[in-house]
Amino acid sequence: MRIRFFEWVARRRVAVLAVTLLVAVVLEAFRRTNGDHYYSRSFFSLNVLPMVLLLAVGFAGRSFRPAKLVARPELPAFDVPADPGMILCGAAFSFMYVQQMGGLIHEFVEDRDLWFLMIFGVLWIGLLVPFWRAALGRIGVRLRPDGIVDRQLHGSLFVPWEALALPHPAFAYDPQRVTLFLAHPGLVRRRGLRMGSTALLPAVGVNAELLARAIHEYAHRPELRPAIGSAAELARFMAIPQVNALVERVPAAS
Repeated sequence: MRIRFFEWVARRRVAVLAVTLLVAVVLEAFRRTNGDHYYSRSFFSLNVLPMVLLLAVGFAGRSFRPAKLVARPELPAFDVPADPGMILCGAAFSFMYVQQMGGLIHEFVEDRDLWFLMIFGVLWIGLLVPFWRAALGRIGVRLRPDGIVDRQLHGSLFVPWEALALPHPAFAYDPQRVTLFLAHPGLVRRRGLRMGSTALLPAVGVNAELLARAIHEYAHRPELRPAIGSAAELARFMAIPQVNALVERVPAAS
């Protein structure tokens, strides 16, 4: 049940965020238009409780790391799946954003202080946008024919296949990270404010062991790299006995 729920959230991330934002707006408007007495009584049930529940489920979803990759032939690339934990956290912060904007609009109606509304409105939009971008965008590791890309909110890391050391280019350091062994670190490129070591990849939304196994496969077999991104190549990789055994083991452990 938990696995299916998180998979559904990942597939319907646009709908989840849109419906959450709509519900938050309706509840905030209802709360603001029903008087001070109802306002104080409904504050917890209409704003705090949904936000806390979404945050709790979102953090639980951060531990959901399926053993799968997503074929993106139009790029071409293999992407990690969307992270349901980040989506639910974005939904929770949408509740917080609507609550704060409701308060700002109320203050504007009372005091007509347009600058106050504009300044704090822009501030809250700036806080919410990164969560929505992370929830809707393809944040995380991407395997391409020319190498590995780690996309974060404010920067990225590119590791060409030629930079990896053989025969052991990568291994799952822990459930959250994959360690890379670099023979030519000078080939690695950063863009923007990509944080962390160039030898560590975050396993966000994906099983770390599967990601390390995929890196190992294409580091050792350059003839297969041009096929990265195709559904046929992904099916071939997932049919490798060791990978198939991992896929069968991971859902039972989740």
